[in-house]
Amino acid sequence: MSKMSITLNGSEANNINPAMTIAVSALAMGDEVILFVLPSGMPVFVKGRIHELNLASPKSPDLEEMFDAFITLGGKLMLCELGFDVKGIKEEDLVDGCQIVGATTFVAAAQGSELTFSF
Repeated sequence: MSKMSITLNGSEANNINPAMTIAVSALAMGDEVILFVLPSGMPVFVKGRIHELNLASPKSPDLEEMFDAFITLGGKLMLCELGFDVKGIKEEDLVDGCQIVGATTFVAAAQGSELTFSF
């Protein structure tokens, strides 16, 4: 089993689709996956936003199914605490499964990652 770390710095389908595809694929193979969401990516995890992205990208893989698989397979979803002030999002607006952390917590958790990606 290896460890993969992914940073997400955008809230559009072209950011989230490849990140979730790679993350869920690695989880399905038994790898540990940490997804760290920077402030620009936080809107993706506001309740209802993943559904909206699905509607906007009908030919892409189902993001709701991939997100559910990510959580079910044990993916770690860490959102940067700075995003609340920057994006005006409240913690209660977020989907279930989000862990709010600072960058230092992510860096410590990502230590030893064999693969890193950024979208």
